[in-house]
Amino acid sequence: MADELTYPDAGRSVPPAADGLLSAPDGRRGAPAPAGPAPALPAPPFAGERFRPLRQEVHWLGELLGEVLREQGGSRLLEAVERVRLATRRLREAWDPELDRSLTSFLAGLPDDLAVQVARAFGLYFLVTNLAEQHHRVRRRRAYRQDHDRPQPASLPALVAELKERGLDSAQVLELLGSLEIQLVWTAHPTEASRRTVLGILRDLYELLELRERASGDLAQQEEIRERVHELLTLLWQTSEVRSRRPDPMDELRRVLFFFDGTLFDALPRLFESLERELALAFPDIRRLRASGRRLPGPLVQLRSWVGGDRDGNPSVTAAVTWEAACRQRDLAVRRYMHAVRGLMARFGQSSRLTPVSRELLRSVEEDEARYAPQPLGFIRWNDDEPYRRKLAVMYWRLELLRRHNLELQRRWPSLEPAPPGQEGRYRSAAELLEDLRLLERSLLAGRGETIALGSLGRLIRQVEAFGFHLAPIEVRQHSDVHAQTVAEILDRAGIEPVYEGLDEQARQRVLVRLLGQLARKTPGPWTGPSIDRDALSPVAQEVLRTFHAIRAARREIGPGSIDTYLVSMVHRPSDVLEVLLLAEWTGAHRIGPDERWSPLRVVPIVETIEDLGRSAAIVHSLASLPAMRPYLEAWGGLLEVMLGYSDSSKDGGYLAANWALYRAQQEMLRIAGPARIRIRFFHGRGGTLGRGGGPTTRAILALPPGATLCGIKLTEQGEVLSERYLIPDLALRSLEQVVWAAAHKALADRGRPDGGAGDEPPARRWHALMERMAQRSLEAYRELLFGDGQAGLRYFFAATPIEHIGRLNIGSRPESRGVGQRFEELRAIPWVFAWNQSRHLLPAWYGTGTAFETMIQEEGVESLTEMYERWPFFRALVDNLQMALAKADMRIAARYAALAGPGAAGVFGRIESEYRRTREWVLRITRQQDLLEREPHLRDSIRLRNPYVDALSYLQVMFLERWRSPGPRRQGHEDLLFGILVTINGIAAGLRNTG
Repeated sequence: MADELTYPDAGRSVPPAADGLLSAPDGRRGAPAPAGPAPALPAPPFAGERFRPLRQEVHWLGELLGEVLREQGGSRLLEAVERVRLATRRLREAWDPELDRSLTSFLAGLPDDLAVQVARAFGLYFLVTNLAEQHHRVRRRRAYRQDHDRPQPASLPALVAELKERGLDSAQVLELLGSLEIQLVWTAHPTEASRRTVLGILRDLYELLELRERASGDLAQQEEIRERVHELLTLLWQTSEVRSRRPDPMDELRRVLFFFDGTLFDALPRLFESLERELALAFPDIRRLRASGRRLPGPLVQLRSWVGGDRDGNPSVTAAVTWEAACRQRDLAVRRYMHAVRGLMARFGQSSRLTPVSRELLRSVEEDEARYAPQPLGFIRWNDDEPYRRKLAVMYWRLELLRRHNLELQRRWPSLEPAPPGQEGRYRSAAELLEDLRLLERSLLAGRGETIALGSLGRLIRQVEAFGFHLAPIEVRQHSDVHAQTVAEILDRAGIEPVYEGLDEQARQRVLVRLLGQLARKTPGPWTGPSIDRDALSPVAQEVLRTFHAIRAARREIGPGSIDTYLVSMVHRPSDVLEVLLLAEWTGAHRIGPDERWSPLRVVPIVETIEDLGRSAAIVHSLASLPAMRPYLEAWGGLLEVMLGYSDSSKDGGYLAANWALYRAQQEMLRIAGPARIRIRFFHGRGGTLGRGGGPTTRAILALPPGATLCGIKLTEQGEVLSERYLIPDLALRSLEQVVWAAAHKALADRGRPDGGAGDEPPARRWHALMERMAQRSLEAYRELLFGDGQAGLRYFFAATPIEHIGRLNIGSRPESRGVGQRFEELRAIPWVFAWNQSRHLLPAWYGTGTAFETMIQEEGVESLTEMYERWPFFRALVDNLQMALAKADMRIAARYAALAGPGAAGVFGRIESEYRRTREWVLRITRQQDLLEREPHLRDSIRLRNPYVDALSYLQVMFLERWRSPGPRRQGHEDLLFGILVTINGIAAGLRNTG
């Protein structure tokens, strides 16, 4: 037990039971009772010398956590935690029905308040263990650079080394990197169970772990760190992991800005700087360019956001929210630039008497001081011979004026009139700030200041290039039905078309195309559409028009980059896109700047269901063929962006059918792109978990169809992946470089193909035919489970999972369903997956696949699928993600949830269990393994060693659910039971490391 963690003195007050079974609080027999100091936390996830620091760190944290639990909950809590831990661990080592019954009996004897404390203890363990694993990843990253001759896989040094080995010259390298367009989109989807308060404490705790490692020989400092960690663990224990109210959109915005401010604002420039350094070391020509002040390459990665703009099914996201989000984002960007400029002012004291200064800079300083600061600026003192500091002081003042103007704009909503000019001197655009920074850079380079120009000044230039004044473009999203209703009302009241919604698709297109043409010929400005009384429209239509007004105001006042994309969800037909273009024309949202220049919003269709994915190529072809679309396509650079819905397609058709539908949709759209004279960029709406398109990002990118990234790649970053990838600065940098590596690697692979990456190799044609048949069989099995026998599977879902409590967890502002009943169509994909994960089924991530594999193997032989696994990146990624889902799922624990559904559900669970065994068996056969994740032993061991402690939370959750659903005196503690259920939901999410 040397690798185990101990709570000091845990269990000493409890004498060992003579029969080796644990005594319940009332004296009944239970699981074994410990004697002496008892290990109360699990072993760290990995064994071996390289993981010794992780074991030691988790052991140290475990000791402190034990002290906190003893202080806060007393020996009784520690004893209960230890009894449950030992029992669940033994049950994992060898199933024992008697021990299972004893554990269940012991938990049944716990009062609600103590049971909740036990659940919180296990949940807190997972929080600190996850943090320790993140810290170890950073530690191993550093060690890799020191201990290995070759670079770490999927890193920037690995990418540059590969470019060098392939024989690319400097021009080819710069051309390749310049062609990469990577967009990562932060969404408001509510899948982060941890509160922002908790995330802040965890970040502080991480900094202390870093400090502890650096101060290993300083005993006094070590003791100080120990006390501070003890304080933070106590804060975590005393902070409720459950929100008492549902967050509003501004809470969600603050959560995302927490990551931008805390890590991303610095991590993105570090990414570019790291790539620059690696390129300069490997390619002499690039090194000379860098020395001349060229920043290479351009901003490969752009961060974008849906927060404050995603109103699909969320009535809380209004036009006022979108406007405020845009203003708050600009405020953060400007404040960060002010902080950076103030820091440069403190250091840039170069004297013109000692170092050359360009005439351009000297002239600019005199002009700026005369124009923008005729009165002395009182916030800093300088000597007259310090032109850099003088220039920076004026820049700081102009940023301050911009911030004041932005606050005034934020207060003025919902005025329809343009804002007053504001104080003279404020920056009007980020381009103006960049020009001032580059002026400083040019002077430094000319005056032997290369290292200064490439250092802190260069970092600020990178930040302004990456974030501008808008921080991240906000993307607006709304459901297609809402636009159709709004257009129908306007056309009716304007006397243009009284029954628009009753028209067929061709008739709708004729109306929309005619109106778009009329508006284009009139060169419309704002509000020059049909003469209607907007106040007479329905509240839905009025809010749509207010949204377009907010878009127009943001593009006019903050800049076209503040809101540049409008996504249309559930697109079924071309008119769903044309309606948005028409609404934007009517409201002037396509026009920017005081000269009303036409710069149309990029309108992006989202295809989400299996059926819509199947007809997506036809929709794209129809749009591209419409003459009315050509001006928009040309304004978008000939590029049509299409978003692919991973979540809804998976919910709609199951894992295998959805993944294949997504793959085929991309292939078909690429096939028609050339003849249609367009290019296509795919926006991948991947969720954070396997049932919603999750899994390693690098694996997902490499598994895309040939040619799918030639116009760039766009991905959502949802929910809990934000804290997993972007809470820690070094991990944020690692996550970003992995995406760059994968995108470049994919581009290299596609460029090496004779067809440029757009066609199928001969083996692929046969594999595609097999996949088509397997996808159909999987779809049939999935839908038969859910909707067969009077929708028995769907009823099972509501009875055997904590779905009714997911909404009460208050993790997002959007409702968990689109209606009030238990209809499949009303359920959103996120709570659908979340609830299946909580009950340890993980069904959306694997069900139907085993039946499909078995059917195909019976017809073609297992060798055919093994060949696909070994040679086809798409199928390999599909199967490897499937392995992770199967490893995390657990039918023994799922059976406890099945019991909640009553005896009538036994048939449904029996089918689920059989399909699980079938899927596992065929995955092992296809991959030629004896065990799941055999080739990823660290992940396998982590899951195995976490499972017993997730089990403890599952036992507790089932018990709480039983009490909740049972009438009688146990239901009287309504609030305690609800709190207990929500605590276990949080804990299981942390243990499985995913939610929805």
